[in-house]
Order: sequence, then C-alpha cells, then structure tokens
Amino acid sequence: MIVTLSSVRGAPGVTSWCLLLAAAWPEDLGRERAVLEADVDGGVLGARYGLGVEPGVVSFIASLRRSGDAVAVGEHGRMAAPGLWLVPGPESAEQAGSVWSGTAGQVAARLAGDDRVWLVDGGRLSQTKPTIPLAEWSNLTVVVSRSASEDLLQVPRRVAWLQQHASAVGVLVVGKAPYGSRELAEFFGTASVWTAADSDALPDLAGQALTPGRARRSPLWRSAVEISAEIAGAAVASAPAAAVSSSTVGERRFA
Repeated sequence: MIVTLSSVRGAPGVTSWCLLLAAAWPEDLGRERAVLEADVDGGVLGARYGLGVEPGVVSFIASLRRSGDAVAVGEHGRMAAPGLWLVPGPESAEQAGSVWSGTAGQVAARLAGDDRVWLVDGGRLSQTKPTIPLAEWSNLTVVVSRSASEDLLQVPRRVAWLQQHASAVGVLVVGKAPYGSRELAEFFGTASVWTAADSDALPDLAGQALTPGRARRSPLWRSAVEISAEIAGAAVASAPAAAVSSSTVGERRFA
C-alpha cells in the first residue's frame, strides 16, 4: 500500500507529516510502515535527523533492479522504531532527479505489491516531475498546504490534476483555516479534507514522536492519530489507479 504526500508551494511540512502518519498509523492494521523520501528537489530526511543518505533511496532502487520479488527495506533504511523504517533520499536535486528519472513507475509498482504501508514524501509533485507514477500507484495521494489564502488558492488546480492520475486525492491543511472543512472540500474539489495545527516545532516533534515519549502527549500527536486513522481508512478503501489498468503488479520489472 502506498500513501503519497506532496505540496504545491512553500514548505508546509510534508516530510514531518510523513513521519507523524507513519508513527501514528493504526496498530490494528498490523503492517510495518516505511517512509520513502522521493523529493526530486532534494531530500532533508538524512540531514535533519542525522541519518545520512547512504544507504538510502539510491541503493534501495539499485537493489530493486537486482532482486526478484523481495523489497529489502532493512538493508537500505533506518529502523526508527519496531516496524517503522526511514529511507532517506539524495540531498541534491541533481542526484534525486537522476535516480528517479525512468525508475519511478517500476519502483511504485513494486511497493504497491509489498505488505508494508509506504508513506512517500513526494515533495512538490507536479506534471514536470518524473515521480508522477508514485501517485498513479498510490492508494491515496494527499496534498499538504498551509492555511494562508495564497497557499489555499493553489490547491484546487493541483487536486484536479492529480485526480487525472490518482485513484483518490485528499488535502491536509496545516494551520488555522479561514473556512470550515465542508467549505474547503467544496473549494478543493475533494471530500477528503483534514486540518491540523501548525507549529514551528513540527520537524522536531515529528522526529521525537517516532518513539514513545513526551511528544506523544502533545495536541499535535493526538491530531496525528485521528488524521492517520482516517487516512488509513481511505487508503484501504481505494485501489491504485495504475493497478486497475495493470493485469498483475508483479509483472512490472526494471528494464
């Protein structure tokens, strides 16, 4: 299963929310979670949390070329907590763009057939990026936006574009929204809308929330638990658009 998070402009916290959703994912689903950084403008996961980037996305994609059906996340990711993996991407846009160019479709197809839940940080996913197939193979694609009017105005067009590629699209608004969820849903063109408080400490809290502690007693964590449960439900109820048109996920292989 794949849930892809992306943004339209600014830095609304896509990476942080990938971590929060992975940490707060409903335990009753019984799945391991993995956060995969696929931001072709360059990743921040390795530097921000002191993980480094090797091994990471580059070696992970290379391993998928060599292996059969196995998705060996343990060899290329960092175990942040039992059953929770982080796979950091390259820090430079040049290397990130190179590693994802021509491979995103095959990688996404393999992950869609994996037993884990993959929370993908898609960065500013748009029609100019080579990572579009990640949305096509996602059970749910979420656009993360800040609540300022100039940010919200950018969302409807991006949602409409993503709906041409993804089976289900939602929006997560970070900050105090000027409208209610029903009005936002009508404006965005999708019924799946979530709102969460903003915080300057979001990156730190997201990292700390990966393991039990004070961060998991915060209002932000409680919000993440609620949102994660709803996102999980929406993802489980949706099949990837690409899978519908593909006879067998396992038939997808690297050239």
